[in-house]
Amino acid sequence: MNRNRFNIISATGLMASVLGVEARPGYSRKKLETAGLAELAGMVRPGFLMGAHSDAAYMGSSERDKKYQHILAAEYNMMSVGIYHGRTQRDYREDWRFDTMNPLIKFAQENNLKVYLHPMYGSNGYIPKWLLDGDYSNEEWLEIIEERIKTILTKFKGKIDILDVYNEGFGRDTPGWRERDNLFLRLGYRENKYGKWPVFLEKMLVWSRKYGGKKLKLIYNDNHNTLSGMLQSGECINLYKALKHEGIPIDGIGIQCHTKITEDNTHELSAMPGNRGVLFDPDLFALNLKEMGEAGINVLISECDVHLYGEIDDAKLALQADAYRNILKACIEAPACKSFKTWGFTDLKCWKPMNKGNRTLKYEPCPLIFDHDFHPKPAYFAMKELLIELIEKKRL
Repeated sequence: MNRNRFNIISATGLMASVLGVEARPGYSRKKLETAGLAELAGMVRPGFLMGAHSDAAYMGSSERDKKYQHILAAEYNMMSVGIYHGRTQRDYREDWRFDTMNPLIKFAQENNLKVYLHPMYGSNGYIPKWLLDGDYSNEEWLEIIEERIKTILTKFKGKIDILDVYNEGFGRDTPGWRERDNLFLRLGYRENKYGKWPVFLEKMLVWSRKYGGKKLKLIYNDNHNTLSGMLQSGECINLYKALKHEGIPIDGIGIQCHTKITEDNTHELSAMPGNRGVLFDPDLFALNLKEMGEAGINVLISECDVHLYGEIDDAKLALQADAYRNILKACIEAPACKSFKTWGFTDLKCWKPMNKGNRTLKYEPCPLIFDHDFHPKPAYFAMKELLIELIEKKRL
């Protein structure tokens, strides 16, 4: 199937059926029809954040860029901005590069969008070569950690709202921290009755509060903490409790929520190709949000997408739409869940995990809610339908 020719007839019909529902006073049919996702979500839950990861490559003045910017401003009230260590401080310690951050944060300010920075730090794959290979003492490592946090948060203070302080620390298949993939762990651990946490994480959180201020929301983000009963889900709850018990600043837990529709049409966790993820269970996802809420945790869905494998036809797109609807429904109905953010919004610019180790592979996973030409896909209309249904239900 041509990647740019999604059949949106069914999506159009879906939206028409939604708009056929008689709107209650105060919510006219035209209002619901023309509202963006964030505006609709705000009618369901005031203050709820709908966002997408953004790309500085689309901050230019071409027609393509204008389409990108229009959707970002019209549909969302939050955007995430990449501050990857290997890009913002690439070749040496003083090699600061803000060329991708500056236009995105400027755009967010001009369009009243909250800014979510991702990530300040992560495991070895995020650390630039000069630091990985450098002969630094532990004291020097701590100086470098603080210096980075101070530099970024001071430069953009008052312009950012949420920060992934650390990304992907826990082991994916084994309990505990990723010992073999994290040089920061050489700084040791602390421990209390809820469990242990790395010294580096404590320092990063404390310094992020010091330089970012009290209003900046500090998040620990991970990728195997989606369902109740998953190892990382429990570890994230215990980490949050342990840090809070010690008075260490943390404001929430991020759940990435990368998923896929497989070749045999099952909805699974893990966006990687092949049937290697566990089945996505909407009830266990909702229960996970509930359990995190009971622990006092604010939850942010931070990187959601639904990758498609196999032939991409109307049936596959319908399954993708159902998947997005189920994830958003659980999130917006859970008081603990404060935001829903997708990992981009157009298939033109998306994560392609199957390309790891094989950059020549041309397969397009089409994981997002707008196609390569910025046309809304069935997933977009399914999310919009859900929000309108919840607005109508609220008015009964």
